[in-house]
Amino acid sequence: MPTFALLIFDALTEDLDYIMITRTGDNAGFTLIEVLIVVVLISIIMATVVGSFAGIDREQEAQGIAARVALRIEMARDRAIQSNREWGVHVEQDSISFSTFDAPNEDWKPRQERAFAQDNTDLELTFNLDVELYPGMEETTDKDFPQIVLFSSGEVTPFTLEMGSTNSTTSHWQVSSDGFSQAKAERVEQ
Repeated sequence: MPTFALLIFDALTEDLDYIMITRTGDNAGFTLIEVLIVVVLISIIMATVVGSFAGIDREQEAQGIAARVALRIEMARDRAIQSNREWGVHVEQDSISFSTFDAPNEDWKPRQERAFAQDNTDLELTFNLDVELYPGMEETTDKDFPQIVLFSSGEVTPFTLEMGSTNSTTSHWQVSSDGFSQAKAERVEQ
């Protein structure tokens, strides 16, 4: 007794046999309409696939920037301990820079090494910093005084640095430290 699937298969193969029989000789091949339909379908599928990969690239780039910021802060912390000098992190709305404290001149000198240079990215990131105030920061009116100080003892100003994109499809990331633990990058759920 034939099943429903076998009946459908027989019906489909009969249609294929008819098509194969009618397309012989000078009429063999595909019509222009058939080719255009296939091209349009492939174009739609490719546009969907490529569009989804573009969002993944932006997300990975944002994650990479957050990880690099955390790593650069930890590198500066290590340098502060090794050189027995205080380092500072200056956070602007769209950039991060590093400096060291010059004790004889009592000012902060910007660092120009490649590891501490500003990142260039296609993402339009904005930085929002939240720090715990400490006595030296509350008393100063010096605009060059860093928001985050990396002390030569290994301690860090407790902070949370949130990085967000003006593009709503990219998630927000934050880099934070409680003052003693390493700076870590985490995704912020919105």
